[in-house]
Amino acid sequence: MRQVFASPRLENVEAVSRLLEDAGIETRVTNGRSYKSAIRGNFSYRDDGKQQLPAVWIVKSEDQPRARQMLREAGLMDSTRNAADSYLSVSFRNELPGGGKDAGQRRAFRIKLGLLLVIAVIIALTFMAWRSDRAPAPAAPRPVAMMSTAELPARGTAPVPEALALAVLRGDVPREGGGLVCIAVDGRDPTPALLAALPPTPATVVPVSRCPAQASGQTLPLVLAVGRYESTSASGAGIVYFVRRRGSGPVVPRWFEVRPQDGGWRVIQPL
Repeated sequence: MRQVFASPRLENVEAVSRLLEDAGIETRVTNGRSYKSAIRGNFSYRDDGKQQLPAVWIVKSEDQPRARQMLREAGLMDSTRNAADSYLSVSFRNELPGGGKDAGQRRAFRIKLGLLLVIAVIIALTFMAWRSDRAPAPAAPRPVAMMSTAELPARGTAPVPEALALAVLRGDVPREGGGLVCIAVDGRDPTPALLAALPPTPATVVPVSRCPAQASGQTLPLVLAVGRYESTSASGAGIVYFVRRRGSGPVVPRWFEVRPQDGGWRVIQPL
């Protein structure tokens, strides 16, 4: 009597026995009853060597070639070679004919694989977020300190007429060289019309609110300011205060006597 098939699943062994019995091959199943009583309890695929697997045996030796051929055709036997120290087949499948892996096992494997992929994605996203949090933020541009108007002449008893301011400033606007020229009238920005009416200059002319306190390139900004106009007669004649200042350097003050003339203003002389 020779063993041709064994499996940890008793139902597989019984199915193979029925397959052979239907073909007229007499078989015997061993370790069936004790295994059957245990499979409902602590079943395990691990072979710890303490129990005998259910097996199918061929009773008549002349039926063995035909039985092995049927098992090979059913995909239940990989080889007809026997181990050197045994009469048992060294290779057999532990599944029903046409079965392959159990559907539940395949589904569990796919679920595990999906979970591993999800965990890998979460770890990658967490690492990327951690790296982005640790990345230094781009430095914000430092604000440019603007020129202080505290030492510039403010408004007097009357605002400086725009034509008067233009007459005073005209002589001090640089005719050559670049740099930055900042204009103030009564301690504030002049009108755009006044800036447009200034003599042509290679310098950049801006209102005092846009005048930086530090140097622009290699040249400190030049501040020209008019204010404190005081009228001393009904005609508008009077005095006006003028300041010339290079950057945050010392203030160079001048007082001018002024009077209306021919629709404009005449700057007579410094006082």
